[in-house]
Amino acid sequence: MEGVLDRTYKDEEVKKYSILYVDDEEVNLRIFQRAFKRHYNVHTAPSGQDAIRVLAENKIDLIMTDQRMPGMTGVELLIEIVPQYPNIARMIMTGFSDEDEIIRVDKEVGLDRFLVKPWNQEDLKEEFDKALELRNPTETEEKKPDTPKEKKPLPEPSTKTKQELKKEIIKSVEARKNMLSTVNMDQVIEFNVSLRESLMPRQEELRLYLEDAFILYEHNRVNHNGYWFGEVADKLLITSFNTNSGVIHALTLNTFICATLMELMYKDKIYDPKEILASLSTRIQNRFFGKKYDENICSVDIALLVYDKQDESLLFGGANHNLYSFNKKGDFNTLSGNVAPLIPGVSPDIDVLQFDTFEVSELYFISNNVIDDSTKKSDGNSALLSTQLLLEELHRFPMIMQSKLLREYKYKSLIGVRF
Repeated sequence: MEGVLDRTYKDEEVKKYSILYVDDEEVNLRIFQRAFKRHYNVHTAPSGQDAIRVLAENKIDLIMTDQRMPGMTGVELLIEIVPQYPNIARMIMTGFSDEDEIIRVDKEVGLDRFLVKPWNQEDLKEEFDKALELRNPTETEEKKPDTPKEKKPLPEPSTKTKQELKKEIIKSVEARKNMLSTVNMDQVIEFNVSLRESLMPRQEELRLYLEDAFILYEHNRVNHNGYWFGEVADKLLITSFNTNSGVIHALTLNTFICATLMELMYKDKIYDPKEILASLSTRIQNRFFGKKYDENICSVDIALLVYDKQDESLLFGGANHNLYSFNKKGDFNTLSGNVAPLIPGVSPDIDVLQFDTFEVSELYFISNNVIDDSTKKSDGNSALLSTQLLLEELHRFPMIMQSKLLREYKYKSLIGVRF
């Protein structure tokens, strides 16, 4: 029973193959490591040059590389290493349609698979196993100890596999060309949905920063809510927002907000909620509406939290978007942001609240529109009270269980974290 409870037996799975994943995004490397470490000996590298060093020091059976990386692209990496490691299974992954480059690498060194982001763990493992089996066919005869057999080179991908690969490349490129050339509103919306969600980090990534946390999010075109989070220098930024506009504008703006937050955090190194919101307001105005202010343009409800892991401090700034918390004693509290939403081009008058993790045990990001929609109440006070009573009932459960229960209550966008 003890062994069943700690599940350590799962780590004893025989790892026959070693795989190398190359990606310049460190968080992608960590997620990949966690996803596949039980099945393979996993090696990771943040660049092409680092991958070359890993290959020199380890026996690698399969390499999967991202295409767009600074310094050396995935195509350039495969062209360089395959002549030295001709029997390695090779795959390339990209979020873009680099038709000429992908065909080039297939022509020069051959590919086992061309993959498009984002990847699914089960599907990717199936592709790995297929490629590894092709490169390492099962031996049907035992090798006799006194009759050494000459080692045969491992087979190249079959002609059928290469033909299928090229068809997939052409199909992917054609699909994207058609999407851009055909005036089809449904296609435009679906493309924007994919783009928006490609920039929103996944729940698994949040758990790399906070072990007990969840993201509840309805992945559809009519959800005007969004979120983003990232960490730099032990400062974790978590934000939740809602765009008050039509479907197309909401999808476009939400995508732009995610991209802008990423730039402000990673490039500009801005960690103050007030500065972030001011810059976000200006950039939305300049990008979408020009310099002329129009009070009728869409607004954004947004809550932004910066968690400094070094001193356990928290900074919160919100515009028509509150946070809801419980302290160590289990008392419910509302952390109020400013009443007015964020208006593009208008410098926000944001009051930043500062507190620490000793004052809170759980925090919930729930925008006003989600509270109203989920409780089906017209009275805002009644809606908030219903949400408060629900959270008071659920908050002692593990976050992942809370997520499942809140989903049953039709909450379409919610983040919960426990410190």
